[in-house]
Amino acid sequence: MSELMSVELTRADLVALRETIELTPGFEGRVQARDAIRGVLRERRPSLLQIDETVLAAVAERIVPIDVPTASLRSKLDRALRSARAGGSTALPSPHVVGA
Repeated sequence: MSELMSVELTRADLVALRETIELTPGFEGRVQARDAIRGVLRERRPSLLQIDETVLAAVAERIVPIDVPTASLRSKLDRALRSARAGGSTALPSPHVVGA
């Protein structure tokens, strides 16, 4: 089972990520990613995006860096994934629930 990751993104990053998911055809984890992003955007002060590592990887590989914001977003997600796989501090224990 994959680990739950915690990624710090700006509101602009979250909006770009939400738009990417809305424009992307169905993929495994799409609903989970969409719900996690919506939950963070609903907060008055956005906190960390907490999402399953495999879902984050699926989302990140679908981001086409066509402008500076999407290139920056893709870079942030790739760095977070690399850090987690190298034993960094972005991974959280599995029992946490996304969107709770």
